[in-house]
Amino acid sequence: MSMNKKVLYDWLKKIHMYSGLLTFSAFVVWGVTGIHAVFLEPPGEHQPPPVSSLREIPYKAAGGLDDQQLAKAIFDTVAIPLAGGRYNVHRDEQSNLAFNVFTINGGREVTFDEGAGIVRVAHRANSVWGYLSSMHTAHSRRHRLTASVIAWGYFNEVSTWAFLFMTVSGVYMWIATRPGLRWAQLTMGGMALLTVALWVVIR
Repeated sequence: MSMNKKVLYDWLKKIHMYSGLLTFSAFVVWGVTGIHAVFLEPPGEHQPPPVSSLREIPYKAAGGLDDQQLAKAIFDTVAIPLAGGRYNVHRDEQSNLAFNVFTINGGREVTFDEGAGIVRVAHRANSVWGYLSSMHTAHSRRHRLTASVIAWGYFNEVSTWAFLFMTVSGVYMWIATRPGLRWAQLTMGGMALLTVALWVVIR
């Protein structure tokens, strides 16, 4: 290995190592949630957690709003922490406007009882596993802009890029030092073929 290549190798090895150390906690969250996903209920059998708290907020709707506009106005008023957006805007069996809100620490079911002038917010708190799974998907632009959420979102994004860098630099370090190692060649080739095969099958 030439001097220039050795210097490059040494620097990449250090950055590779510190990338893993600095983003270690994010990798642990990803690993835990990935293992947990193996034991989730089959599609269609998922049961949401029970309602853990119920909040009622007095609210008077402005006139002339359609359901989507009214849902947005209510969403802005209730100011749910860590909210990742509203969805499933509909009318329930009593013709009350209802919608759901995703948050890292559990979903909210929001219902506007226009006759009573009350917005009810039912919180279904996540289990520890559900909370970690939500953290796994959190990025800087997905949730209401609080300092802690922004910090974790950016950290998650940095960790994603760090993981990509570690993968590429790991392959480089193998090629730069022991490209002829048979087990490494078989592992690399086998996993590449398996990935392509799975990609073709599940598309």
